[in-house]
Amino acid sequence: MIIAIDMIGTTLGSGTKTYNLNFCEYVRKCELKNKIYIFITKEYSKEISLSENVNIKYIIKPFFLKYILLKIIWMQLILPFELKYLGADKFFSPMNMGPIFLRIFKIKFILALHSNLPWVYFNKMPGNILRNHLTKYLMEISISVCDKLIVDSEFAKNEIINLLKLKKDKVYAIHLGIDNKYLSNEENNYYLKDFKYEDYIISVLSCVKYHNILSLLKGFKILKLEKKTKIRFVFVMQILDKNYFNEINSYAKKNFERNEIIFLHNLNNDYLINLYKNANFYIFSSYCEVFGLTSLEAMSQGCPVLISNCSALPEINSNAAIYFDPENENQIKDKMNLILSNDNYKKEITHKGNKHYQKFKWEDTVNKTINILEN
Repeated sequence: MIIAIDMIGTTLGSGTKTYNLNFCEYVRKCELKNKIYIFITKEYSKEISLSENVNIKYIIKPFFLKYILLKIIWMQLILPFELKYLGADKFFSPMNMGPIFLRIFKIKFILALHSNLPWVYFNKMPGNILRNHLTKYLMEISISVCDKLIVDSEFAKNEIINLLKLKKDKVYAIHLGIDNKYLSNEENNYYLKDFKYEDYIISVLSCVKYHNILSLLKGFKILKLEKKTKIRFVFVMQILDKNYFNEINSYAKKNFERNEIIFLHNLNNDYLINLYKNANFYIFSSYCEVFGLTSLEAMSQGCPVLISNCSALPEINSNAAIYFDPENENQIKDKMNLILSNDNYKKEITHKGNKHYQKFKWEDTVNKTINILEN
């Protein structure tokens, strides 16, 4: 049997890139029963160890396929013929969508879905509404025609089954893993120039409406007014919704002093380790997640975690985090104050986090995925 895998994705520091690079890194260590072709771009080939596994062959595609519209055209119109030429029996796409005509070529299709957003909060998706409708349509068709669907959590599994009326035995839940760089004992020397590594809290997220950033800022404003604290708020973000960023940036300028709110854009992920390590706590206010890796990253660096009490976040973070209603600004303020004012509680939640993040390993993610592909 021949299996083909599409690992062509964005070069931005996103969850997609994290998934693709870690999958490529760990699949080469698997004991494979079948030959595997992996499609990647030249950029990705520079960031991974090209496999010494004799059952794996990489097919390097042009860089322009990292752009979503060109990727969709290639995926739908050209890739099926490439797969037929390679003699592929199965195709795996971890990109939320895949070629919708594979059945014509008698190729089985396994899809990984990393977002339920289009069916839960379509109006909060970033970008052009026509593109969002096209994306949703292609995702729905891909889900309907795939033979097996892999999602990131039990929450995501139950939610998508109910939303799209899927058969339960078609959907598999596999947790993601934490990146190796957060597990290394080697000293990290990535420090931001002219940044003071003390008296700050941090949130690492995409600038999108469903991440509910305004509520974080409003809760932080109440905290500052009540406690007269000098603590700063650092946001490390990818700006996917420019209009929403303009809204939160305008709010920050009107309601805070200079340097009380710090926005860091498109930051090299290597800088995150020391930002997590020295923060008073990490906070994430999303109300639509099927997994969420950044809270586990923060835990791995001894940073206590405050997080929304909805979607898949309680499943992933268990008792190793402090929870809040993401739309309740006063509750956000109270939880912030709790961790800042109670050292014993902070130590307790940090200790739980130090144990909890170790349960999530990319080796397990890839092995479980390969088992589904090969059987």
